[in-house]
Amino acid sequence: MTTNPESVRQRSGARRRRLLAAGAAVALLAAACGGGDDEASDTTIAATTVPPEDREPATVTLWSSFTDPETIEKFQPLIDRCQTDNEWLTIEYVAKDDMSTALAAASEANEVPDLVQADFTGGLAKIQATGVISPVDEFIERDGFDWDQFVPGGQKLVTFNGKRWGIPFSVDTVALFYNQDILDEAGLEVPTTWDDLVAAAEALIERDDDGNLTRLGFVPDVGDGSYVTSSALAYGGAAFSDDGTEVLVGDGDAWATMLRDQQKFYDIVGNDDLTEFAAGFGSYDSSENFFITGEVPLYFEGSYFVTWPGRFGEGKPANWGVVPLPAPDGSPEGVSMVASGNSFFIPAEATDREASWVAASCMATAAQEIATLQEFNGNIPSNIAALDIFEADQVAKIPQFQAFVDIARSPDALVQSNGVIAETASDQIVQLALEFRRGNIADEDLESELADLDGRLQDELDLELG
Repeated sequence: MTTNPESVRQRSGARRRRLLAAGAAVALLAAACGGGDDEASDTTIAATTVPPEDREPATVTLWSSFTDPETIEKFQPLIDRCQTDNEWLTIEYVAKDDMSTALAAASEANEVPDLVQADFTGGLAKIQATGVISPVDEFIERDGFDWDQFVPGGQKLVTFNGKRWGIPFSVDTVALFYNQDILDEAGLEVPTTWDDLVAAAEALIERDDDGNLTRLGFVPDVGDGSYVTSSALAYGGAAFSDDGTEVLVGDGDAWATMLRDQQKFYDIVGNDDLTEFAAGFGSYDSSENFFITGEVPLYFEGSYFVTWPGRFGEGKPANWGVVPLPAPDGSPEGVSMVASGNSFFIPAEATDREASWVAASCMATAAQEIATLQEFNGNIPSNIAALDIFEADQVAKIPQFQAFVDIARSPDALVQSNGVIAETASDQIVQLALEFRRGNIADEDLESELADLDGRLQDELDLELG
């Protein structure tokens, strides 16, 4: 199986921008639509039932974040299926390299598309505030649409403040990759508890005669803070309250405990040594990737990464696997985490919202076509029927996908909280984490720094909410 690297970057929003990256899109949309307009946020456009045989021909313009030719080709069968099932319907696929900029410009010009396929993880609060994209509850209730045909994590990604703002399409679950051969050489078992992971991180470090790092064991990320925000989920930490009105970074001890637990790994290797070592890594999406080369034998990554040893590794690593990230409390069950996910969204000003709903609901439930697309992409289907097909076909080819399928099925899957300042919050939390790692924030000052950040973000949130 092969996948174009560019599709991975489009699908994931790039690894180093994945978490809460959709905040940029909705922030630009807010600016284009005049910010948090209360009247717009409460607007609900009633669905209109029209029997299929009486439908006038309709064309739905679909904007998709998948832009590379190979992925577009794999997406086409979904369109073909839904056009065949609805002869009156035409779906025009439009690839958008930068969805945030494109949507902002379209909204400002009153030229929004009829349907959007994108990742708005963490950004539904902004969508509610602007009214750019409308809820789909009226269609779900009117048609008796089976919401439970989607995995719990997918449902959570599109639900905010009691409303469903989209239809789930795929989820990007994350888990721990391990190099079995390197673990065997070190006499180690695959880590199943947090203490095991810490011990393995220390035991697997190698240095040359000059003391320079030649191999890490495990670090939560290789210096960019890319998993700081999502890691807090495992500790019960959320950036925002369920209704998006409160900042929770300084609430309780979840965030401080998470940062201190992460710090253990950086203390083992030394932050300066890590920075120097990581600077020498080869290209992330190549045969020089640090997991493929064995430079980092334990690493936390998304489901699409399962395809990379086959695509780039040329037989390396020869023996590897995937398990859920061990839970901080040492529970062997591990953590079920969804970092992000793609969904279908209907703009409030779509030309024909009924046609948009038909197109979205059809494409989101076309099980065989979804499974085929996600087998190519390496993401996990949100639709359970598609997931069943994916599991039967893909796990037989690449057994390591099983861990990600199991995480996707989990009723306890963890997802990011939503806030209108999600992007700002993520950036500032990561910056605080990096300062703590570098020793610029003393351990005894960590709680007060988090409290200060909480206060600053709350002031900004209150201002945005008016």
